[in-house]
Amino acid sequence: MKKSMLLFASITLAGSLLAACGNQEAEEPKEETVQEEAADQEENAQSEEVALEETATAKQVAAYKAIMDELNKMKEDKEVDWSVVKSTYQNELKAETGDFDNLITAGINAGKDGEGDQNVARQLIDKGIQSYFYSKQKSLHGEAGDALAAGDQAKAEAAFAELKHLVEEVIIPTAEKRDGYYELTGEDSMVENINNGLSLQEEALAAGNADDFSVYKQMTDKSVYRSYYLAANSYAEKIAAAVNEGNADEAELKIMQAEAYGFYQAIKGSLSGGDEEAANKLDELFNAAVTDAKTLNAEEVSDLFLKAFIGKITGYHEKVAAALEAGEAAEARVEAMEANVFTKDIELALAKKLGEEQTAELLDHAAKWYEAVANENAEEAASHSEAIVPVLKGVVQ
Repeated sequence: MKKSMLLFASITLAGSLLAACGNQEAEEPKEETVQEEAADQEENAQSEEVALEETATAKQVAAYKAIMDELNKMKEDKEVDWSVVKSTYQNELKAETGDFDNLITAGINAGKDGEGDQNVARQLIDKGIQSYFYSKQKSLHGEAGDALAAGDQAKAEAAFAELKHLVEEVIIPTAEKRDGYYELTGEDSMVENINNGLSLQEEALAAGNADDFSVYKQMTDKSVYRSYYLAANSYAEKIAAAVNEGNADEAELKIMQAEAYGFYQAIKGSLSGGDEEAANKLDELFNAAVTDAKTLNAEEVSDLFLKAFIGKITGYHEKVAAALEAGEAAEARVEAMEANVFTKDIELALAKKLGEEQTAELLDHAAKWYEAVANENAEEAASHSEAIVPVLKGVVQ
């Protein structure tokens, strides 16, 4: 059974540790050899660290941190040097941010010119760059996967090293906040799932297995996706709670709305593929220029997210069936994993609609569906798919 069949179980390093212990029955190396190997490893690690710091990704991460160090001065009522923010962005990031540049630049100009709330500007810049970094991690995933498939191990490993650096420095801290807010631990934790995905990718990379790398990429990427989705969703919940409790400070509401809008930009395009109308409506609700934050309805936001996600998931079920029929087993595995991690992404929202028991049954069918797909058993896969798709469609009808 492939490791990825354990999608909804916590994947730990226990197996690796046990294997290592089992190998200790062999003769222990001499102390001098151990010391020499340790010295070589330390030297190699230092060389790799220096090389990593010189990569475009590491420089962008450093620039982002420098920008945030400057912007965060406003938390202590200190004056922000907007010229530093602007020049750092323009020199180190602007050329690569593409579709996210308008949002980031608008935030910088608003803050620099004093045309809007400084904290709102800070959030637009911060979340705009973070949204760019989501697209950056997808790009690095693609580079590593393509290089591995082409047999270029060194290039694949270099791209993956940049990916891990970006995830550890920028993406994991965001996921930790969402884990804390939603009290997610163990197999439900986004941080756990991101790290588990990376570990499995690294194993596939070391083995030169491009197919497995592509499958496990979905575990990492779609768990990161969940972090951005739940970030945007959580701010809608916080805004609605503040309004309902009569603690609605208009400035604070606008800041939270800006945070939701910034995070949402990372996944808006993807969600449009599930339900364009729902995705566009979410964009309007999070946009302060269109929607007054005080009118945000958290349940409406959650339902719109569900509609878009379910549109994507059911679409993947159709693609998997077609791939199996065409004999494209590797593609079917990738798409089944993608569908399943998307399903895991909306587990909290599904539990509110279906109840925890039915949601657990749905996830169990999803795990068995993936197993059948991985075993190229189209008939069994179809049986499990038929137990999943109608239930999901019923949630949004």
